[in-house]
Amino acid sequence: MFRDTAETLAVDLARLIYRIVHGGGFQIQGPQGNQWTIQIDPSGSAADIALLCSSPSELDFQGRPRLPLLLQSELNRLSPPILIFNPRGQSLQTIPEVQRLCGLILECIDPNASVQNSILNLPSDAVDMFDTWRNEANIFANQNSSSTAPISLRQFVNAWQHRTPYGRRSWVREVALVDLVYKLVTWIPDMQNDIEGIVYLEAITRTITQASLFSNFGAEIIFDTANPTLEQASVKDSLRNIFAPIATGAIEVDEELLETLPNDRINIMSIHQAKGLEFPLVIVDVGSDFRDLRSAAFKRFPRDGGKVCNMEDELRQYSQMGRPTRSALDRAFDDLIRQYFVGYSRPQDVLLLVGLNSVRNGYRTNSGHRDIPNLATGWDRNGNWRWGKGLNNLVHI
Repeated sequence: MFRDTAETLAVDLARLIYRIVHGGGFQIQGPQGNQWTIQIDPSGSAADIALLCSSPSELDFQGRPRLPLLLQSELNRLSPPILIFNPRGQSLQTIPEVQRLCGLILECIDPNASVQNSILNLPSDAVDMFDTWRNEANIFANQNSSSTAPISLRQFVNAWQHRTPYGRRSWVREVALVDLVYKLVTWIPDMQNDIEGIVYLEAITRTITQASLFSNFGAEIIFDTANPTLEQASVKDSLRNIFAPIATGAIEVDEELLETLPNDRINIMSIHQAKGLEFPLVIVDVGSDFRDLRSAAFKRFPRDGGKVCNMEDELRQYSQMGRPTRSALDRAFDDLIRQYFVGYSRPQDVLLLVGLNSVRNGYRTNSGHRDIPNLATGWDRNGNWRWGKGLNNLVHI
């Protein structure tokens, strides 16, 4: 399935998926007169479908929406909507649930950002993200200000800010941040019941746990009326070693957890993440990002070894391995071929390739010169277009 724009591709792909999942199936007319129907098994679900991309990120480096986000938007418009599972699609620090949780923690341990404002060497992007988190947290807490439970979220945050204990006579001297996290998530259902939210929660708790191994305060906030500077120092330590890395994008979700996939959503992941997994229907994005035909040639048809292979040439001569026997260009082609071999070997029944028409067959410019070919659409490293000779099982839809 190739279309002129990524937006059109997302619309048509969403319609195809809907017919496969809810619409009685999609009929394919083969080149030899054969007919097939692609349809979810009665005992199956949308989880039988996976979209594999070079990267599952929702936005490109210029902030433009990529196919994962465009497809998600189109699937959400359907009735009933079809959900996707893409925890790696967004930067952790920008996910709403993460912003609310981290903002609530900051509001609890550092009211009015007094400690935060006293740290002169915090990265500016971390400070900006802290402020965004706090704003999201306050909006969320105000929305949860009334509750039939013994205490509302707003009351809980206010108690922390004023160091006023609930159900005990005095404020405790030491509080582990992990304990605070697990108390706050009781007001964030998606981090308790939704597998994607649980993955985000794990990333936060893992960061806290790992920071406790080298932190001076063991990822705890210390309250000592005899020595109030301890509280400020423990908060500073947490801001620097735990929340600044999250805010600046240094923390990612654990790919190992992605082996536990939800049974009701389409999975979007990188080809690398899909190693060892199989799905009845696999959609491989082989060129929806190539708006600029000359960009990212190394992802389509390498012209040289690139940074990785060239660095190998520079460094291996000083090791026992010695210089590589294959050229940097050949190794670059090898890597790209292996990548697409992984993607193309994931389907159990059907493989669907998607991209832009500009890379469907090997684009020709107006002057008649062929543009950069695409290894993923049947070109070999010698510049021969193998699919141009015809494949009996290759059908364009």
